[in-house]
Amino acid sequence: MEGPTASEPIKSYQFCSVQLNVFSLMLVTALSAFCGGIGWALILFIANWLGMVTLQRFDNVLANFIMFPLFGAFFAALFSLLGYPVYKWVCKNLRGQRLTGIFHNPHN
Repeated sequence: MEGPTASEPIKSYQFCSVQLNVFSLMLVTALSAFCGGIGWALILFIANWLGMVTLQRFDNVLANFIMFPLFGAFFAALFSLLGYPVYKWVCKNLRGQRLTGIFHNPHN
């Protein structure tokens, strides 16, 4: 199959329905939890630095920046793996997960 030619317009869509496979769901949730762990470690660092909180248990800043994202990514991937049958059932009954944005016609 060939892609669209220069004279052929590219179709774009505003809505798309998808269902992620187990690996993709684990990657998406792990990445978001990893970024959330970095954000949480940064918030704790700034709050401690400004004197808004006094950290006793999480007083090692470097350990927070390493462990929060790793623990977040691990547990998000684990729970998405355990919850995948529920996600699959919900997507099957709702005909997929509805996304909005700009989607182009795939060239498979």
